[in-house]
Amino acid sequence: MEHSGKHFIAIIGGSVAGSEAAYMLAKKGFRVVVFDQKNLPYGKIEDGLPKWHVGLRNKEERLIDERLNHPNIRFVPGFRLGQDATLDELANQWGFSAVIIAIGAWLDRKLPLEGIEKFKNNGLIYQNDLLFWYNHHHEPNYKGPYYELKDGTCVIGGGLASIDVVKMIMIDLAQRALKKQKGIDIDIFTFEKKGIAQILEDNSTSLRELGVKGCSLFYRRNAEDMPLYPRKGDSPEDLPKAKQVTEKLLKNYQNKYLFQFEPRCIPKEFTEENGKLTGITFQHVQIENGQLTETDEHLHFDTEMLISSIGSLPEELPSIPYNGSYLSTYGEFGHRVKGFDNVFAIGNVVTGKGNIVDSKKHGREITSKIIDDHFADVTFEDPMEEKYFNYFRKVESETGDRLDDLISELESSEAHSDEEILFILKITQKLQEKVGFDGDYQKWVDDHRPVRLEEAQNLSSKK
Repeated sequence: MEHSGKHFIAIIGGSVAGSEAAYMLAKKGFRVVVFDQKNLPYGKIEDGLPKWHVGLRNKEERLIDERLNHPNIRFVPGFRLGQDATLDELANQWGFSAVIIAIGAWLDRKLPLEGIEKFKNNGLIYQNDLLFWYNHHHEPNYKGPYYELKDGTCVIGGGLASIDVVKMIMIDLAQRALKKQKGIDIDIFTFEKKGIAQILEDNSTSLRELGVKGCSLFYRRNAEDMPLYPRKGDSPEDLPKAKQVTEKLLKNYQNKYLFQFEPRCIPKEFTEENGKLTGITFQHVQIENGQLTETDEHLHFDTEMLISSIGSLPEELPSIPYNGSYLSTYGEFGHRVKGFDNVFAIGNVVTGKGNIVDSKKHGREITSKIIDDHFADVTFEDPMEEKYFNYFRKVESETGDRLDDLISELESSEAHSDEEILFILKITQKLQEKVGFDGDYQKWVDDHRPVRLEEAQNLSSKK
């Protein structure tokens, strides 16, 4: 393909937003280098989407592969901003016409409970850490932390990911108890699809008989306020329907996976004994005109394990300017990074919406063309999976909005010289060689894709 004016663009982060930006630019004829801190560019699709979402995960990862395997795109895995190069080096010294930051939001928001951090990974587990362990601990070369999920776990959250968290816990508890008490071994994929209640009924038992208390989800608002239903529009008529359907969906999930739900609860303090977490005390709140008001009522929940699922923030990387917890940006749409004329930000690194949920976007809503072109055969049995799917499409749509102005600027600006292009090619090749990447994208991702649990258990045909 002919290159448009020989412009070279750097993109930091290769997942949904990064790969979409790279592909759009590559189709326009621009050369693109995609830097990713991991060996694989899939981000939360790989590490934050629970492993029972086999079909959705595979579809989204194939789409990223199709984008990044473009002849105008050079992939650099294992790249750490601030270690391998600074943002200033990429933007001002290496010769890139523009740098696009698409690193997402991976840092768990701290639980606002004074003193609770002393129990981290020993009573307190954060959502992103838990999901990474859950998705990868079966792998032969897994080297991360290990967790043993405990009966009576307390989950604080209320977003889409918190439902996945309670499902993970309940499936794990029921699976282990059924095997230990009854000698019945059922895989997690069957548990997730059929539901715990149905499996226990099929085997003439119950959580009570198995000695399982289960886990409880505590949320600061009402069930109807949870973001579970994929709203089809923003009209006044949509909100009441969304609330009604959301409340019904939550009840259906409770009936299927047998977890408890406690609304209008805010954590206020914890109890401990001999350095071990023993419980959480919650304060009940009232909701008036959308505002939370504390009451005099309290609820104490005895637990040895607390999981925080209250959202994520962008990871603060060296050489990137931040405004508090978020990337520092400016401009009409807030997508230029402060201190630079040629550095832009897209995706969750701007909004800080790290959970895979609908977030406030700066551009147009998802278009039917994206669905028609790429996903005409997609159907959903689970509204939660549809929410994940819609989120990915919205990120793509927003990415297109943010790139329109950038492409116009680049097409009218001075192009690289041959010497500048040669320098970029050489220095990025050295970074590829540093991690053993020979430039064959598809071979690289095939070689580094982790062992899937469904493959390890010979269950691929069931997925």
